[in-house]
Formats: sequence, structure tokens, C-alpha cells
Amino acid sequence: MEAKKDFSDLEQEVIDNGKCALCGGCVATCRLLNYGYLSVDHDKERPVMGEGLECPPDCGYCYYQCPRVEKPEMRHELEEMYEVVATDEGLRAAAQDGGAVTALLAYALADGIVEGCVTVVRDEHWKTRVQVAMDRSSLIKAAGSKYTPSAALTGIPDAIIDRGLWSVALVGTPCQIAGYEKMLAVGRDTHNAHNFASIIRLRIGLFCMGSYSYKGLVNEYLAAERGINIREVTGMQISNNVLHVYSNAKELLSTDISEIEPYKREGCRICEDFTALFSDISVGNSGTPEGKSTVIVRTYLGKDIFEGAVERGFIDAKPLDPSGTELVHRLMEQKKRAGIAEKERRKTGK
Repeated sequence: MEAKKDFSDLEQEVIDNGKCALCGGCVATCRLLNYGYLSVDHDKERPVMGEGLECPPDCGYCYYQCPRVEKPEMRHELEEMYEVVATDEGLRAAAQDGGAVTALLAYALADGIVEGCVTVVRDEHWKTRVQVAMDRSSLIKAAGSKYTPSAALTGIPDAIIDRGLWSVALVGTPCQIAGYEKMLAVGRDTHNAHNFASIIRLRIGLFCMGSYSYKGLVNEYLAAERGINIREVTGMQISNNVLHVYSNAKELLSTDISEIEPYKREGCRICEDFTALFSDISVGNSGTPEGKSTVIVRTYLGKDIFEGAVERGFIDAKPLDPSGTELVHRLMEQKKRAGIAEKERRKTGK
């Protein structure tokens, strides 16, 4: 019988091998199982085992729940695409691309669908931190894109254990949403730690072409190479293959993303998912005019919540223009091909 694998195997096969997405699933599960041996080393951008500790016998769930060890099984329900904007002027002003994500979360809180939302905030140095937002002001703090890793799934035990919540929304990148799907699949058949399968009531995925190391993007490129005072930066956006950096209304930088390609995380280079295929609702800025969001409704649960947000007046929505749909599908295929090609390159060494 093959020996059960554990975190040491995860380190060797995934983390040290440039495959880790830093979704935080391994750390979250370890904590949900009441061990808490794993944590995220934010400086090195990787999961680590506490000094002097080792996986308990017959555990190893961190390994088997990793989406980079084995992909979760794809499920298909819907693919309805819309052009969306928040109706609340305050949310639109604070958020990005029309505030669709913030408005959907605000509706879910207001209607009692969820008690809290796992989101990501950043400080004045653009370092990210996972938070559990339970009110409008916390949602607004999380608004806007961050292009460095966040390990969003570590917010699940924060919501369950620290806050005692039983209904939570999760916002994450494609790898994070896939990581949660893998947690569900493995947990359902084995441990189902803290019954987390029923805690996450809504998954909102973010379109993503990849994230960048904090040290590389912020310290080396923006600060050292471009001379930008990161404390002055109020927003970043990648649109049409261009990185825009803003200080309020002033644009500090506009450059092709090829400039920051060297700083992309190795784990992102093998990702094949652009639109977070395992989410209930996916949101991004591709395919819609400036100030609007493209929203893809992927599940019947997502459809109910999306329609509720429209009916309650939290968002305005109309079907996405066919040209927008075509662009989204083209970008989905482009990222899938790039991920497959990178995996093949690493396998052959060419």
C-alpha cells in the first residue's frame, strides 16, 4: 500500500517546484482540523510548517486538497454574461469597474444570505491582508484590484473559528476558488473539517491573468525602477494588457504588462483558468466599457443571488454585448493555452 503523503511531499512536489498558487487552502484546512501547524510566510510568499512540527499520522489533507496536486472536477451549470454597474454612487466611487463585486456582497449581507465576506484589503504599502467583512465600510476597504498574492482561503477559518459565522461569501482569484472546490471535494469524502462545506454560501471569482510577487512588482519595479512612492498609489488596474497606476485622479504610470512579466509568480504561469470557473459568479473588466464590470453567472445559486441584487436595486445589468462575450472567451482560451504550454515546457525542459 502506498504511504500517505503529507506536507513534506507538498513542499517537494508543489511549493519548491514553482507550482504553488498560494491559495491558502492547505493552511486553512490545517487550522480547521484544529492543528494549526501551517501558516503563510508572507515575505517568502509560501506556506510553511511551524518549527519543530510535523504532520500528524494519517493526516496529509494539505497534500490531497491542493488543486496543484490534482485539479478539482469541473462542473457545468450556466454561463450567462452581463454588463453590470452598482447603483449606489458611493460604492461606484470607492470601488473599481463599476463596483459590481462590492454591490453583490452588499446585497448578500443586506438580505441575510451571508453574515460575512472573506475579502482582501491592502495597507499604505500595498501589502495585502485577508479580512472578514461584515459591513459596508469593510467592503469598501476591500474594493479595487490587488496584483500581489493574498492566500484568501485562510479567511475561511477566520470566519468560522474566530467570528463563529455560519454563512459566508468568498471572493477570490481562479486558483483560490479552485482551491476551495478541492477542499470541498476531499473534505466531503473524509473529514469535512468544521463542516466548512456548508459555510461558504457564495463564491465570487475574479478574472485573473496572474499575480506578481510583492517584492518584484512593488519594491523592485514600481519603487526602485520607476521611482514611484508606493504610499501615493491609490489604485492599480490591468486593462487591455496595460498596467495603470493611479494617485487619485492622476495617472502615475501606464505601461505594457510585458514590463512586469518577470515578476509574475511561477505558480501563476501554469494556471489555465482566467474567469474562475468554479465560482457561482465571476467578475472582471474584460469585455465591458470603462466603469462597468463583466459578470458571468455560473450556477443556479449564483443566478438567484444575481437576480435578487437586480430586483433589490443594488445593481443595474444588461446582457453582455456579443463582442464582449467573444473577447472573454478568447482570453479564456488564451490563458488555457498558455498554462498548458508552460506545463509542457517544464516537463520537457525546453
